[in-house]
Amino acid sequence: MKSTRIQMLEAGLTLLGEVGFRGWSMRRVEDTTGVPHGSARHHFSDQRGLALAMVRHLLAVDLPRADETPTQQVSRWTGSELAYTRARYELIVAAFHDRGLADELVRGRDQLVAVLQARGMTKPVAAGLATALDGMILDAVLRRTPPDEIETQAVVNRFLQ
Repeated sequence: MKSTRIQMLEAGLTLLGEVGFRGWSMRRVEDTTGVPHGSARHHFSDQRGLALAMVRHLLAVDLPRADETPTQQVSRWTGSELAYTRARYELIVAAFHDRGLADELVRGRDQLVAVLQARGMTKPVAAGLATALDGMILDAVLRRTPPDEIETQAVVNRFLQ
């Protein structure tokens, strides 16, 4: 069974992806998780602490899985983990006004680039691919494009030439 902390992080990300920051609150995360009020403050101190912990959790589950291709990763992000992807973009917007969130998100981007480098890409190619995929995913999320209609491989191929 998952810990209360992990349950709240997952519920917080899903909720943020579904309702955005306007409809998101610590209390609503607690209600969604089914834990007593005050649990989020116990685990995360305040709303910013919860948001930072959510970024760290998101970055841990966002990285490519072993033997997962970029196409499979994009399908996961725009399919089964769509709420998390939407939460990622909500957190990116919030990071414009919060240096701590921005630093965590940059760290996550650097981790993705490192994974791509470990798979044989140079740093500039890996960074370019990460940026291109991010833009493609944002466009797909905004347009509500089904995962099987996203041309991920075409984008990947441009960077592997």
